[in-house]
Amino acid sequence: MIDSFSHLRISSEYSISHGLITIDQIVDHAEKNNMPSVALTDHLNMFGLVKFFMKAEKKGIKPISGSSIQVIFEEDDFAYELLCLAKNNNGHKNLMKAISQSHNNINYPSPIISFKELCTFKKDIKVISGGRSSHIFDLLKRGKVEDLNKKLESFQSIFDEDFIIEVQKTNRPDELDYFENILPIASKKGIPVIATNDVLFSAKDDYEIHETKVCINTGKTLNDPNRERKFSNEQFFKSQKEMSDLFTDHKDFLSNTSEIAKQCNVSFTPKGYFLPEYPVPKEHDFNSYLKDLSFKNLDSLTDGFNKSKKNTYNERLDYELSQISSMGFSSYFLIVYDFIEWSKNNEVPVGPGRGSGAGSLVAYALGITALDPIEHGLLFERFLNPERISMPDFDIDFCTEKRDSVIDYVSSKYGSDAVSQIVTFGTMAARAVVKDVTRALGKPYGLGERISKMIPFVPGMTLDRAIKEQPIFKQTIKNDPEVSEVLDLAFKLEGIARNVGKHAGGIVIAPGALSDFCPTYYDRQSSALMTQYDKDDVEKIGLVKFDFLGLRTLTVIDWATKSINEVLKKESKPLLNLDSIKLDDPKVFELLSSGKTMAVFQLESSGMRDLIKRLKPTKFEEITALLALYRPGPLDSGMHDQFVDRKHGKLPVTYPHEMLEPVLSETYGVILYQEQVMQAAQVLAGFSLGQADILRRAMGKKDVAEMEKQREIFVNGCNKNDIKKITAEKIFDLIEKFAGYGFNKSHSAAYALLSYQTAFLKTYFPEHFMAAVLSTELGNTDKIYSLTEECKTLDISVLKPNILKGEKKFIVNSNNEIEYGLGAIKGVADSFITHVCNIRKEHKFKDLWDFTKNIDIKLGGKKSIEALSFAGAFDSITPSRTIAIACIGDMLQDGGKATLSTNNSGDLFSTIESDFNPYEKYLNLNELNLVKKLNFEKKSLGYYLSGHPVKAIEENISPLRSHEINKLKIDTKKARLVCHINSVRQIKDNRNKPLTFINFDDGTGTMDGIISSDILENCHSILKESSILVLKGSIEIDDYRSKESGNTMFRMRIQEVKTIENELLDKVDTIIIMADNKSKNSLEKMTLDLEKIPQEVWGSGSSSIKLKVFNNESEAIIELGDNYLLKPSLENLNLLRDIFGTSSIKI
Repeated sequence: MIDSFSHLRISSEYSISHGLITIDQIVDHAEKNNMPSVALTDHLNMFGLVKFFMKAEKKGIKPISGSSIQVIFEEDDFAYELLCLAKNNNGHKNLMKAISQSHNNINYPSPIISFKELCTFKKDIKVISGGRSSHIFDLLKRGKVEDLNKKLESFQSIFDEDFIIEVQKTNRPDELDYFENILPIASKKGIPVIATNDVLFSAKDDYEIHETKVCINTGKTLNDPNRERKFSNEQFFKSQKEMSDLFTDHKDFLSNTSEIAKQCNVSFTPKGYFLPEYPVPKEHDFNSYLKDLSFKNLDSLTDGFNKSKKNTYNERLDYELSQISSMGFSSYFLIVYDFIEWSKNNEVPVGPGRGSGAGSLVAYALGITALDPIEHGLLFERFLNPERISMPDFDIDFCTEKRDSVIDYVSSKYGSDAVSQIVTFGTMAARAVVKDVTRALGKPYGLGERISKMIPFVPGMTLDRAIKEQPIFKQTIKNDPEVSEVLDLAFKLEGIARNVGKHAGGIVIAPGALSDFCPTYYDRQSSALMTQYDKDDVEKIGLVKFDFLGLRTLTVIDWATKSINEVLKKESKPLLNLDSIKLDDPKVFELLSSGKTMAVFQLESSGMRDLIKRLKPTKFEEITALLALYRPGPLDSGMHDQFVDRKHGKLPVTYPHEMLEPVLSETYGVILYQEQVMQAAQVLAGFSLGQADILRRAMGKKDVAEMEKQREIFVNGCNKNDIKKITAEKIFDLIEKFAGYGFNKSHSAAYALLSYQTAFLKTYFPEHFMAAVLSTELGNTDKIYSLTEECKTLDISVLKPNILKGEKKFIVNSNNEIEYGLGAIKGVADSFITHVCNIRKEHKFKDLWDFTKNIDIKLGGKKSIEALSFAGAFDSITPSRTIAIACIGDMLQDGGKATLSTNNSGDLFSTIESDFNPYEKYLNLNELNLVKKLNFEKKSLGYYLSGHPVKAIEENISPLRSHEINKLKIDTKKARLVCHINSVRQIKDNRNKPLTFINFDDGTGTMDGIISSDILENCHSILKESSILVLKGSIEIDDYRSKESGNTMFRMRIQEVKTIENELLDKVDTIIIMADNKSKNSLEKMTLDLEKIPQEVWGSGSSSIKLKVFNNESEAIIELGDNYLLKPSLENLNLLRDIFGTSSIKI
């Protein structure tokens, strides 16, 4: 056995298309097998390299930097693989540049670098060829010995002794032939040979799991006979002994491998932060320019302050500037100031701040934040602590629509090669992995859907957790072999990297070409340049991350304000400026206290609305407190109840010590903010705010050793203020308890400003506010529906879609009504809406003929025309929805813009006289019934606009229900309801079993229902949102909703859930068709009408048909025979109503 061996070719999960082994497994195997070093050589990337280095160095194992890249020669048609290892830090830098260059070569379909380009990065890189996808393997396999020699000479002439050949023994086709043929050639040319194992997975029995991952990423199935089998079960992390046994006749190859490993020495120790240099005027450096800007802006902000107050602000600013300067962060502040200033000057809405940055007066003076930190009691040391220096981190919110323009600005200022977004990695999450595995196993799509629907749709959900929380899921796995087979593989793939994504807001700005610090990745689909390291790893190597976050609320505020100001301008009234509104408006607090806070930023959840109604905020500070209170920690501890009760005098306001009254009076003696923890330590124990921040961090992280150290300092400090040790100990324990729940006040206050501004808009300009909110949700039909329902409660009219007036967005018309946004109709192309709106500026459509004559129908196509017709957008230029839908074919047949030539015109437009009626041929159509009309609306809008779906089938469900919701009374004990399911959510009961809450309505009222886990087992497959179901159960008063609404509200403890179709089968055994009693030939007419019913309908069920006919003053019942038995489905009942008339059918 050899002394040591190191694996130099390993593809981890980050190779994405293949590779299963994780970073932890690589390092753990290396440690277990006493390997001195190990390499990570992912395919075309270095995604996991920082994590790999950190983990390996921590375990005392030398990590080796590498990657397998694709290289193409000028004379070749295809690219082939080269394995590259960095010899030192310079080699690592060159390898990063080579990988980045391959990604930037967008003329190739995938990341490829030319051999000529690779030669420019050759210094200090080991280049290894001979893997199955390499040039020399392919040339030997095809017997091209002459070409092979030329390639080897090229490699040797450029890379000299750094060119190496690898051999493998993994039982794959052509491997043995290659092995035998390459050895004499390598020996003759003096090229060293090393042994690798092309490691892809941890253990031998992981092969099937790896093959499943490969199938998931290639869209193939495991049992596909035509699928290429590229890998073998030998590609696991072999021990030194296993490699020694494998190459027992060629120990020198293993020795060569170890020698190469010894020559590769890269260090990842970061040397501080790499900040880009902000261009300052010649007469300034970073520090002096920041100081100059800050004081100039502060003078403007403090204009009108008295001398004493102005001095307070100047002293605070001077102190902050000195700290920023001493930490070396002046350029950072200038960079952030610059892009925010550019944004404001270019109509890009910017948020008031987020995170601890709002505690900086310098940030406020520069306009980075919009909240005065002194007025709101925010601390600079919470943001930058001079006693614990770390990189400042401004997270900036921008309007979602315009965020990319800020990124473009930054790229143009600092150079496109220095600015990039940050990569993220999508992993195989619980619901997705079962679908992926089902597909890879070649099983039916429905099986994957069925399994995934048993897994709760909750962030962070895992398969293990789903089994614990869902007895149905656990039972299905046990009883269904197919499900069990899927889960066996899914468990092993869960959490593995699945794809590459883009961080929502992270931007890196480097002081030069980014590839000098980090390899870059170019996403060919989105044309986005990204770092190959994720956000954590980017910071670990010293690059500075800026978060450019898109916040929808800023878009709402921007659109609403512009819409409002258009009206105010026409009315010659002062324009609205939200930055200058007072933060103590009673009407705004009245709206908040009512709980009508849907669409109000951060205050719209049902739990938050309940808390607001209990608190009844009367000042801005209480909105700040609300955002801090409504989090799991404070809610679980009961802190929110204490806060509310103290405000309203139900509990006395007390303080841990009288000296803390100035610190805690704002929150009624409750320690709510992290800043209060810091101030308490300062007031009681004489901590500096820097020391107090260290205490806060120790408490928050529950660092026991540091806490004991801090306790001693705290108690000693309290002693100097004559606070006894026992009292100081109790206070420390109390502060420690609340510090675990404490929230960042700076963040809470900044976001409270957005909450207040949106509440202000909803209070004074509700139509414009709601139109803006609706317009930001064009692609979310569920949200559109709930927002239109909210408009009803506010007495705001949301009109149906109208081709004559609608824009892409929802807009407010001159009557203060909201015109429906055409962009919210599913399937209508944005370009078609723009085209229609442009034509409409010069021309008003009279009818569909006129519309098609002036509009290029091809721009929208069938999908757009159908969607507009189904949604009712053409109702304003047609006699009815029925005719609008019937005209679709003729509109499409006419094609592009209609011409005056009748030869080129469709049927609808076959004549051009100005007084003709284009709808004449459609006037005798049967009108759509409400069910069909609603179904068309559901298809195009995502919800029912013209009526309620239960009301639409009222005639067919009368035998199925005992009550309508609005007919329930206090003495109603049991009921059978037919309802539309609005929402379904699950919690755990006190036995840790799932308890399901549903909300439903029937067009007459809304109520909630509770379903136990036992009942759920029988109905989980049909209990879906938007379904119409029959609910049976006991009725009780809903105290909470009754109190909330001021009316008696009920809820149902549900004992049975059934589909309408099944209930109709159970309940309807006879269908009566009644003749028109005014007709003398009623029987004859009925006979003719019966013939209109397709033959396949008859005999399909067990319900008998009876005809009720009239003759003079008498009537008769005729029962049809067994040949006329009918299945009482909704479809069949509606068919009968269409033929005989709605009122003629009785069930």
